[in-house]
Amino acid sequence: MKSLQDRVSAVREEHNTDRRIRLLQRLNSSLPINRQLQLQSLITNAYIRTALDIIEERMKLPA
Repeated sequence: MKSLQDRVSAVREEHNTDRRIRLLQRLNSSLPINRQLQLQSLITNAYIRTALDIIEERMKLPA
């Protein structure tokens, strides 16, 4: 299984927006419930970048 950082990097490196959204949704759903984001219904590339930053920060916090 890929590490969290590998999966975040994969989303960041994907150029296809639809695929980026699917990867972000899959990544988010794999997180512990208390670390998951409440994703917006309208997801833009800017939101994806912000969401990935938030996910990385939340995973640094103690459980």
